[in-house]
Amino acid sequence: MKKRISELAPNMEAVLAPHRGIAYDALTDVLMDALEEVLLLLNGEASGADEGLEFDKRVCGFRPEQMERISKCENPEKLLHWVSGMADQERLSLLMAFLNWDEIRMREFRARFPNSFMKWNPSDDDELRRMYAAGSTWRALSNHFGRNVNAIKLRLQHLGIDLGADAASSRFPRRTVIAAPRSQAAAPADTMPPSGASVSATPAPSPAVEPFPSFSPDIFDPSPSQGIPISQ
Repeated sequence: MKKRISELAPNMEAVLAPHRGIAYDALTDVLMDALEEVLLLLNGEASGADEGLEFDKRVCGFRPEQMERISKCENPEKLLHWVSGMADQERLSLLMAFLNWDEIRMREFRARFPNSFMKWNPSDDDELRRMYAAGSTWRALSNHFGRNVNAIKLRLQHLGIDLGADAASSRFPRRTVIAAPRSQAAAPADTMPPSGASVSATPAPSPAVEPFPSFSPDIFDPSPSQGIPISQ
């Protein structure tokens, strides 16, 4: 009998926890070195600006309020005092900004869906209409166009196509229809075979599996379109 990997979670956590603690402390040290250099940069830019700096948008993963708070530290000693006095959640947020975690997640998303955030062109729209009408599954459409399923659905709706029940579920899931069980009651005496006669057992009918609709082969082409711009 195989052992579930989930059962190893407590033991794995016991192994990983001390290493994570070391990595967290080391990363915090690197963060402090980086913030000191950022502080010097901000102070230099502020001194050269007539009206100081305007913290208007996120920069390199840092939110405007984080950048402004760093600039107010004035020197490395105050910077260290500020970071040391942070709550754990606030320090974690600062570490994630330092790592530019949102950009890391975006790269992962683009690796899975290479055409994300690109514009659609008319030929893509025509092909999307054709494949959807032919019965392509959401997965097939996602693979073909290099986009996630939600982007595919939004584009179809933008094109005026009513998705109906497809909007909230997978298209054409396999459905198993179980035949009604045969009666287990004993047969009447007058229908019982004579003593000693061989009885041929009739196998119970197999469950009827409803097949997928018929699709053309090109619908299942998993390779995403190259260079297709995408838009909402």
